[in-house]
Amino acid sequence: MTTSPPSDPTPAPKFARRAVLQGSLAAGLLAALPRASAATSYASDEPEVKDVRFGIIAVESCASIVVAHEKGFFKKHGLASTVAKEASWAGARDKLASGENHATHMKYAQPIGSTLGVLGAQKFGMVIPFTLSRNGSVFMVAKQLEGKLTADPKTWKTQADELKAKGEVLTIALPLPFGWHGLMYRHFLASGGVNADKDLKVITLPPAQMVQNMRVGTMHACALVEPWGTRGVGDKITTIALYGHELWRDHPVKALGVTAEFADKNPKTVKAMVRALHEAAAWCDDFGNREELARMLSTPSYLNSPAATILPSLKGDLDWGDGRKQSDQSAAIAFSKDNHPQAREIQWFAAQFRRWGMVTGEPDYADVVKRVARADLYEAALKELGATPHARNDAPIRLWDGTVFDPAKPAEYGRAFAIHNRKD
Repeated sequence: MTTSPPSDPTPAPKFARRAVLQGSLAAGLLAALPRASAATSYASDEPEVKDVRFGIIAVESCASIVVAHEKGFFKKHGLASTVAKEASWAGARDKLASGENHATHMKYAQPIGSTLGVLGAQKFGMVIPFTLSRNGSVFMVAKQLEGKLTADPKTWKTQADELKAKGEVLTIALPLPFGWHGLMYRHFLASGGVNADKDLKVITLPPAQMVQNMRVGTMHACALVEPWGTRGVGDKITTIALYGHELWRDHPVKALGVTAEFADKNPKTVKAMVRALHEAAAWCDDFGNREELARMLSTPSYLNSPAATILPSLKGDLDWGDGRKQSDQSAAIAFSKDNHPQAREIQWFAAQFRRWGMVTGEPDYADVVKRVARADLYEAALKELGATPHARNDAPIRLWDGTVFDPAKPAEYGRAFAIHNRKD
């Protein structure tokens, strides 16, 4: 399903710069200037591509794209936007690669995995100029397993062993095998003595299908993003063993993805996207706007879920479904908390790919960052707005279990664990 740009009966304003340059006096002055000076002073900042199609998946992390479209931020920065709802993360990636979509809402891992050829896929250059969201992740279990699969990873080994004794296998679902949820699930389970790829059954499902599959007993647990955690708890189908922020506070979940080729050929278009998304993200993170945001996202064009199932996670109202509840705005899904495409996070993903045998050989971590993180476009776009970009953060990443990822030593981290799937 696609949605076209919001209608606006007001004629588009004429840019003063263009009007001046059309005048004969300006033309004479321009001719008199040295060539380099003229190019610097009068080069057009308009996007190279103005009609831009964005892909999204029906989860809350698409909010900045939706708001930039619906509230006219894309239009403000010279883009005529169309938003297309895609069926899966793989489908969103494929439509970006084919050129059908110019940019897309992506799992943070996807541009990194595409660049490295994760799981044997053909390598294809994709880049991240903007981090779309942080937090908002849930690790759910079927209601009948409440109290048996908990925040203690050892309980997962106990349950897996009990099922194995009955000739069954503990089954978990992921929206993408190598996304943040899949990598963190593997790390969490390994800390309890479980190798998910060898000891469990791991399947892939779109987020919107997971709650229903849990209802009919297709699987025992899953990981995904809101609003589907709230939906599962509200329907009394699931409980939440862990929220993502309990494992990694402010973890990166989604990114704006564009192909490396498109970014190289159309940097002004990408910067216009970033400027619009920066303003949209700030609007989203004003908690006074979150009821309106929930209503906006609830429509069939986007999440197609009642606003009442979307609003709690936007507000930071947490409900594990086992009697525990908490209100914590700092744990809510965030859209403007840190939009910088952080090198340390890209390196963490690459090191996890290495640990779990998803790539062969040691990645060149510095090269991966250079190829994927377009912090130059992010920083330039915000400076054009007169805004201060989020800074690069090279501090170690500390997870809930005390493990520390040092971005200065990514290769050591990828080889540091007893449970792994490295092939070499």
